[in-house]
Amino acid sequence: MNLVLFTSTYPFDGGAEQTFLDPELEYLRRVFERIVLVPKKILGNCLPLPENVSVDKSYALLLDNHSVLSLLGRVLGSRLFYKEVFSYPFLALYPSAFVRMTRFMAVAKLTFDWVMNWLENNTAARRTVFYTYWFDSSSLGIGLAKQHDLRLRLVSRVHGYDLYEEDYYKPPYFPFRLASIAVLEALFPDSDAGLQYLMEKYPQYSALYQTSLLGVTDPGFVSSPSSDNVFRIVSCSMLVPVKRVELLLEGILCASQMRKHQKFEWTHMGNGSVRSELQKKADRLFPENAKAFFPGYTTKSSLMKFYKEHPVDVFINVSSTEGTPVSVMEAASCGIPIIATSVGGNPEIVSEGNGILLNSNPTPDEIAKAIFTFLDDPEAAVGKRSGSRAVWMERYNADVNFRTFAERLQSIGEG
Repeated sequence: MNLVLFTSTYPFDGGAEQTFLDPELEYLRRVFERIVLVPKKILGNCLPLPENVSVDKSYALLLDNHSVLSLLGRVLGSRLFYKEVFSYPFLALYPSAFVRMTRFMAVAKLTFDWVMNWLENNTAARRTVFYTYWFDSSSLGIGLAKQHDLRLRLVSRVHGYDLYEEDYYKPPYFPFRLASIAVLEALFPDSDAGLQYLMEKYPQYSALYQTSLLGVTDPGFVSSPSSDNVFRIVSCSMLVPVKRVELLLEGILCASQMRKHQKFEWTHMGNGSVRSELQKKADRLFPENAKAFFPGYTTKSSLMKFYKEHPVDVFINVSSTEGTPVSVMEAASCGIPIIATSVGGNPEIVSEGNGILLNSNPTPDEIAKAIFTFLDDPEAAVGKRSGSRAVWMERYNADVNFRTFAERLQSIGEG
């Protein structure tokens, strides 16, 4: 059995998918004889790949060599395109959404071309599962090819931007959603919240939905708390607006101003164009009892090395929306207590047993008060550390979750 896995940039290291896909690939390759990784973009350097895993760059090159305008004739000639227009007449009032729909169909058409060519040139194509890591235009394109060969098996994961229309798009519209779901063997949201969202929004396809939790590997250690009267906070994410790192900065600033005799250290692991700007802002605004560090993010191993060698008192995530954040799972696996906003899959990881769940739009003062909860009750903080580790073991152990998922894909291919 073979697997063709469509990604955004993986196995190239210029994107953020390595954190998600590196551990999952280890389990997939134990089940499938051959895995072909098909990225949409070639960004950065190619990571080392196991013996039975290869990368096909031709899809990325195909997308790069075509514009929406060059495909406009094929898009306008699609009955599915007009069905979508008539199903969502409000698109006429939102040019940006109409362009998004047109671009989506253009990429789906190119995906169809690539898949048909791949099927024609691979003798083992009939024993292959097509798997899209993101539920996007590539899923629809493969589905269009499936109409020409019903033996083609297609599954997809779905996470955040490709799921929660209201949180990411104005107007709240994701192109060709029903048409894309209809051609799948299965759709795997990475949280129970995602499953509930699909059940409520598209109940007609409920039989296709199945939660498949992500996971992280056992780090082999438990992080230590501080013992020198410094309260150490860690956060980890890309520096993009949805992560609201500036809000976290304001919350820690508020805490340091309210507790002037308490020392604070905040380390944010993550890259982005505003990294130096945030560092300068923290240096300018933080009082003498607080320090901020923005070392960037290199690899998971370097993050785990930091957690092992440096005390951490709490991990904080204040995102406005989430799927199931790997960074929060990683913190839990190291036994670090967590403060997080009640969005996406966060409430499935964070509870009173291992941390504090903030409302979806907290103020800096509310973030500060959550931090004080750990400062004011150290015994409870110790209990939350063991609670984090327990949550990881029960729900986000990669050895359990990814092995089960790989076996599920195998059974779909054989079915």
